[in-house]
Amino acid sequence: MMMPPMGPKGKMSKFASFIMGLGYGYKGKPGMVKTYPMKEFKGVVPEGATVYYANKKLDVIQKEPLIYNTHIIVVQELKDQLLVEIYKDEE
Repeated sequence: MMMPPMGPKGKMSKFASFIMGLGYGYKGKPGMVKTYPMKEFKGVVPEGATVYYANKKLDVIQKEPLIYNTHIIVVQELKDQLLVEIYKDEE
């Protein structure tokens, strides 16, 4: 079993907690997670979707773009499930 990244004081990092929470479900809806390379993100976001920008190395997740994003997470609530698209840097 693979262990999630740990932050200071042995706690799970904010980034790992956020991603695991989306994968296990959000607002009682099961999640479907798809990953893509960062170069496939075209900046077009479906109406009603929420975009989160993350830097895994700095353990930062926010709704505004960062200077350097390691991940862009698009969360779209559909009628009966949650669609999560994760665009990640290839490093």
